[in-house]
Amino acid sequence: MKKSLKITLSILLLVLVGYFGYTHFKKTSVLLNVIHEDAESVIKVGVHDITKTIVLDALSSPSYYWKNTKTYKDNKKDDSKEDDGIGVDLKPYAMAFYTIKHIDNTIFTTFKIDDIEAFKKYIDKYAKEKSSVIINDAKGYKKLTLEKSKLMLAWNSEKIAVALTLDTPLDKLKTVFEDVLLKDKLISDKNHDIIKKLSSTSDHIVFVNKESLITLNFKDKGAIVHGDIYTKDSEIYKTSTTYNSLPEASLQLYFDANFNNKENEKAFSKNFENVSFFSKNNIEVAELANRTNGFFSAAIIGRTTQLDTIISYDYDDNFEKVAVKKLQEKEVPKITINLGVNENESLDTYLKNNGAIANDVLLSIPYYTFYAKENNQIVSFNTTKEKLKTEEKNSASFFKLDVDFNHLQKDITISRANDVFALLETLNIEANQLKGTNKIKIVGNLLGKNEDVNIISQIFFGLQKIEAEENSSNENI
Repeated sequence: MKKSLKITLSILLLVLVGYFGYTHFKKTSVLLNVIHEDAESVIKVGVHDITKTIVLDALSSPSYYWKNTKTYKDNKKDDSKEDDGIGVDLKPYAMAFYTIKHIDNTIFTTFKIDDIEAFKKYIDKYAKEKSSVIINDAKGYKKLTLEKSKLMLAWNSEKIAVALTLDTPLDKLKTVFEDVLLKDKLISDKNHDIIKKLSSTSDHIVFVNKESLITLNFKDKGAIVHGDIYTKDSEIYKTSTTYNSLPEASLQLYFDANFNNKENEKAFSKNFENVSFFSKNNIEVAELANRTNGFFSAAIIGRTTQLDTIISYDYDDNFEKVAVKKLQEKEVPKITINLGVNENESLDTYLKNNGAIANDVLLSIPYYTFYAKENNQIVSFNTTKEKLKTEEKNSASFFKLDVDFNHLQKDITISRANDVFALLETLNIEANQLKGTNKIKIVGNLLGKNEDVNIISQIFFGLQKIEAEENSSNENI
C-alpha cells in the first residue's frame, strides 16, 4: 500500500515538475527573437494565462458560459467559412509589444511567419480589401502602409514587423524594420533583464520599463491594475495635491503634472508638439505650457441645454438660394475643463490673441459650446454658465480618475460608448508619488455588473449580444 502511494506521489510530482517546467520554457521561449534589442519599454499580453483564467471561470459559472456561448455560435453560424490560415500565429503563448527611444507615439511588435505561402495569399487579399499597395523595398523586404488606421507592416519570409503610430514618418520607422528583418537585432538571450522580468510573471498583462513594472489582471467582476514606476529623479510630482471635487460627477479626472519641475514642462512640450489639434488651432504647445502650472482637471456631471445654429437653404423673391439660420435648443453634457495658470502670463489672453477663443467661447471643440473664463488660479471651459458646486479636497495622488458608468451613460449620448458603459459599474485609477523617492505607486480597478463572471467574458459576451440585437433590428427594417 505504502509502495503504491509512493509511486503515485512520485508520478504526480513528475507531472507537476514537467508541467511547470514546460510552462516556464514556453513563457521564456515565446519572448525570444521578437523584441528589439533597444526596446525602451515592453508590454506582454499573456494569451495562455488569460485563456487559462477564462477556462477556470467557465468551470465555476457553467450556465452563464453555456447560454452565452450558444448564443454567440448561433449568431455566427451564417458567417462565411473560416479562413484557411494566414501563415502567422496570432494567438501565441504570449505577445510582446515594445517602444523604442527617440521614436515617439509608436508601438511595435513582431510575429514569426510559419507558412509563407499562406501569408502571401492572405496579405495580398488584405491589401486589396484596404485599397492599399504592397511595396517591394530595395533592401529585400515588403511593406504595407494603412494610412487611416496608422498601421504599418513590413515582412520577409521569416517574420513580420508591425508598427502602430500616431504621427511618426515612415522613414523613421524604416530603421526599426531593417533592424528586425535584415539585421536580426532582437533579444535572443533568455537571461536578458527584460526577458527574465516578463517570463517570471503569470500576470495577464505586464508593462516593464527599466525598474518599473505594472500589472493588469482580469478577475471575477473586475480588472485590477497594480504597479510601481521609477523615475530618473526623486519627487518629480507632488506628494500632495489640492483640487476642486464635484461630489456627484459621473466622471472626474485630475492630473497635476507639476510644471514647477521644468523637466516636466519640457517633456509635455516634446510629447505634444506634433499633435495636430494644437497646430490646427494656432496654438504653440511650448507657449501653452509656459502659461500653465501643469494642473489639468475635467469632469462630467448631468446635462444642460445649449442653443445650436441650424443652417438650411431656401429661395428668396428673386429665386436665389440663400442660407437660413435658426436657433435650436439641444441637450448636452455638463462638462467642465480646468487648467492651472501661471500668475505672470495670461493663458486666456494668449488663446484670444491666437483665435482659439472668441466672445469668451472656445472655438477649438466644435461639438459643444465651451464658455471660457479665467481667474487668478485657473482657466475654465464649461458647457454651462451655471456655477457648479465644488468641494476643495486635498489628496496624496497627483493623478486620479473616477468614473461611475451608471451615471455616465445618462450624461452623454454616444451609442457605441453607452453600450459599453451599460456593462460596467465603476473605474478608479490613481497614482501617488512616494515622498523622498523616485517611486510612483499605481493602483486601479474596473468593475463590471456580474460578481461571479470574469470581466473579459462580461464585456465580450455583452458586446456580442448588442451586435446581435443591432443586426436583428436592421433585418426587420
